[in-house]
Amino acid sequence: MEKNNEQDWYNFWDKQGYFKADPSSSKKSYSLLMPPPNLTGELHLGHAMQHSIMDAIARFKRMQGFDVLLLPGVDHAGILFEGTFNKVLEKQGLSKRKLGREEWLKRAWEFRDEIYKSFHKTWTVMGISADWSREVFTFEPKIQKAVFEEFKRFWDEDLLYKGAYIVQWCPKCGTAIEDIEMEYQERIGKLYYVKYKIEGLDEYIEITTVRPETVYADVGIAIYPNHPKYREYIGKNAVNPLAGRKLPIFEDKRVDPKFGTGALKITPGHDLLDYEIGKDHNLEILHAIDKMGKMTELAGDLVGIKAVEARKLAFENLEKIGAISKVEEYSHSVPVCERCKTVVEPLISTEWFVKTKPLAEKALKNLDKINFLPKNYKKMLVDWYKEIHDWSISRSLWWGHRIPVWYCGKCNKTHNVGKDEGMVVSFDRPEKCPKCGGSNLIQDEQVLDTWFSSGLWPIATLGFPKKTTELKRYFPWNFEISAPEIKYLWIARMIMLSLHFVNEIPFKNMFFHGMLRDLQGQKFSKSLGNGIDPNELIKQWGVDSVRMALYGYSIPGRDGKTSKQLMSERCKNYRNFGTKLKNIYRFVIELKPDSLSSSDQSENKDDKEILEKLNSMVQEATKNIDNFSLHLAVEAIYNFVWHDFADIYIEKSKNRREEAQPTLEKVLKEIIIILHPFMPFLTEELYQKLPEHKKSIMLDNWPKS
Repeated sequence: MEKNNEQDWYNFWDKQGYFKADPSSSKKSYSLLMPPPNLTGELHLGHAMQHSIMDAIARFKRMQGFDVLLLPGVDHAGILFEGTFNKVLEKQGLSKRKLGREEWLKRAWEFRDEIYKSFHKTWTVMGISADWSREVFTFEPKIQKAVFEEFKRFWDEDLLYKGAYIVQWCPKCGTAIEDIEMEYQERIGKLYYVKYKIEGLDEYIEITTVRPETVYADVGIAIYPNHPKYREYIGKNAVNPLAGRKLPIFEDKRVDPKFGTGALKITPGHDLLDYEIGKDHNLEILHAIDKMGKMTELAGDLVGIKAVEARKLAFENLEKIGAISKVEEYSHSVPVCERCKTVVEPLISTEWFVKTKPLAEKALKNLDKINFLPKNYKKMLVDWYKEIHDWSISRSLWWGHRIPVWYCGKCNKTHNVGKDEGMVVSFDRPEKCPKCGGSNLIQDEQVLDTWFSSGLWPIATLGFPKKTTELKRYFPWNFEISAPEIKYLWIARMIMLSLHFVNEIPFKNMFFHGMLRDLQGQKFSKSLGNGIDPNELIKQWGVDSVRMALYGYSIPGRDGKTSKQLMSERCKNYRNFGTKLKNIYRFVIELKPDSLSSSDQSENKDDKEILEKLNSMVQEATKNIDNFSLHLAVEAIYNFVWHDFADIYIEKSKNRREEAQPTLEKVLKEIIIILHPFMPFLTEELYQKLPEHKKSIMLDNWPKS
């Protein structure tokens, strides 16, 4: 069967149904769950490596006789998609406010459909043999039902609550985010020493801050216990230099004695530690900065000014009244939103939360059931579970699973939450309020955190909450893979949610691949201009060569440094390896002697030696794939093909070609088969030209030692 290119072979496999799993099969099952790429994402080198790893294992297991499910899907990517779509609207002179929710969502779905059309080509380019008939989108009806079930059960189990608490807020995205959705950037700023006059005394207490703009919202001053200079002021009041407000002075062991003067201004509305201290000392909560990242009326003449710009102006106001004693340069970590890189503002917001302690406790008891690669990631998750805080699950967006809570417009106008309040948890609009019988029910405006639905990925993709055949057969998943950076956001939550809802770990093997970085150790990014487009590499060297080059970086947990030049050199080497394999095929098959020797082959030393080496290589490659050490499997195959077979045995066989032909053909066929998981296209092309072959190499059996 002659095929012209990689796409032809891919279409052939797909059309023949070779990628499809069969739940009714008598074969033993093996399941791999594809991490759902973001709807607006572009294929990058990390994705290409991730897909190459999964596909190699899937193809290997099929050839070993397993019924394999490699399940693909796409994430609706709430914040990221909404931000991208809003930029498109801005160019058209439109906005969420102008369109309204209903029209905005209608256009958002149209935009989603447009980008989805080009999405598949991008995500199948590495030859991933996924069962596309089972593809899942995290915003489709099946997943919506699962997410509602998740919310409803949490509500019924008293694990959900709503309240005003301090959260991490992204002013640009306009929503609360989790602290694990933040990055930290090292920046050189200023450390301001501010004097707060002691009420009734001609004395001052000095504090240090990097954020003078928040002084307007200060409500107290805490010092560490037994402060040698300031303990005499405990119980007295200081005066807020910008607001004139009285600030109680008190001791608290959470104040760091090594930072600044050992005195801390307490601003509960803008700092997580201050919030906890303020709560314990019954201090009020004030906001100097709003959800748009601008100064509030509390800041007087600075109202409406962006907080970043207000810092300098607040400093100048303090300096005018003699409240600044000195200013120093200061290097510190600034939290930014991982998506838009805007500085995150801690502030008080009314949000929905899940109580996570019970979920984390169950996860801790079951982590030993999961094989983590590398092993130390288990310890990381253990530490995180032990320090876990409640999960803020509501987002002030429109693109996402809308919170399935309805408030009565008659008896619950303030949207109070409680089982005795005028509210209902329901997937569809309820007919009437259970409290007063009113029919004017209004749905909660917020949507659920993207990770709330993605956390259900292992079970929702298989039909949860229904007890489907697929759930019974393919769950827990045999293999899952992820970048390390979402180990808490996604992996930890999948473990908690699967254990909570179906009482089982979500996967048996959890593979964390390393990050690919530039030669300076920096992450690849558009802004740095150091990115490597895998599509360009594929265009130049072909999919097989790119895959082989990436397996060298597939060591669990180990970051790899590379560059366009280095990747091209590696791809060129494997392109040459492919050429070598073609030349071996031509020698063995196309230049096959007209007649074969009838002499006994069993006594030949060279034949025995190459077959022993082949056997050893098959054993080594099989063991390494089973252990997910694909880099070692590829190395073993490469060395055998190039050196043992081509350089040594084939050269020797030229002097006894007719005798050696059966051995040459046997070794060549096994090489082609064992290379298939890594170089699927070239191996299919050569396999089809062998004297004896099945309809596809995907139907052949893995070599046995």
